[in-house]
Amino acid sequence: MRILVISDSHGHPSIFMNIVRRYGKDCDALVFCGDGAGDVATLLLATQTDKELKECTPSVIAFVQGNGDPSSYPLDSEHSISIPESQILTVNNRNFMIVHGHREGVDFGLENLGFQMQLSDCKVAFYGHTHIAREDNLEGYKFVNPGSIARPRGGQPACFAIATVEKNFVDMAFIKIEQKGDGSDNFQIWNPIY
Repeated sequence: MRILVISDSHGHPSIFMNIVRRYGKDCDALVFCGDGAGDVATLLLATQTDKELKECTPSVIAFVQGNGDPSSYPLDSEHSISIPESQILTVNNRNFMIVHGHREGVDFGLENLGFQMQLSDCKVAFYGHTHIAREDNLEGYKFVNPGSIARPRGGQPACFAIATVEKNFVDMAFIKIEQKGDGSDNFQIWNPIY
């Protein structure tokens, strides 16, 4: 199973949709770690009229509310989506915790998030908020921040991640986004240094 993990798009739906067009068809789920609820809504609406985008969009989408997101977001005049503060996604009999991270204080450490993972029987967490891509493996727990696709920090490029979930392990690949001279996006695998 493969999970496309994106965070902190901050109102850049075109980048979001370019990633989904390029990588979504090879992934079984899309996880969004917050701060860009409007971009998720734009993707969902676009799939109603764009057949190619719909075919590329994973059938499972899990997303959470960031500190810059409302608790619900309108899709049209009659429909809206509720945005939870956290979610647990089960893949290959593994529980994955999804949070934005501001409530767990990830700016100051991963202890609070680790405690929440223990309470929820999760060994892997996806989070955002810091805009810094990283993977930490601490005492049998994996903490993954895919970075930001629109506003990276810490000298990092805009990026996201893909998780490959096997029976006995979870492998992460980070992908940086570079703008070509013609304005299109170029994607390359890279290893974040932090």
